[in-house]
Amino acid sequence: MSDYYDLFLAVDLPADLPEPVLVEVKWLLGQADMPAELKSTDWQSCGGSWQAFDGGSASHAFDGADVSLLVRATDRTNLDGGEPWALTVRTCVHEDDFGVTMDIVGWLLRHATTQGWVGFVRDSGLGQVHHLVRHEDGFELVDVRPTGRQKRVPWPAR
Repeated sequence: MSDYYDLFLAVDLPADLPEPVLVEVKWLLGQADMPAELKSTDWQSCGGSWQAFDGGSASHAFDGADVSLLVRATDRTNLDGGEPWALTVRTCVHEDDFGVTMDIVGWLLRHATTQGWVGFVRDSGLGQVHHLVRHEDGFELVDVRPTGRQKRVPWPAR
């Protein structure tokens, strides 16, 4: 049985995102035709390109659906009045595609304005969760391991 990864990513991209980058992001989401030149990863090394974040169907290995959305954040304008692009992706990634997919995530995060927590990766095998944390020098996957006894709060809180 193959392992799969549940990838969730939520970031803002600058209002003035260069057109070639915007077109490639839209293509990755299944919202545009493939651009003439792809910059998000070395697609030749993985045997060809595909729309890595094309959503709109049930997840292959996890409950819920794979979704992707890119919209203008019209209610959260920047100090200069620009409207950033709000990007959210939830997708199931096969273990064979994980390295390429994380290259694409790194490419996206180099263009993002969001700092700190930007998402998570969960594997289907052990169910381990890693936070995606963006910082000035790139991003890292941070292990989520319970320390001691977890505090549980029932909902609704009483």
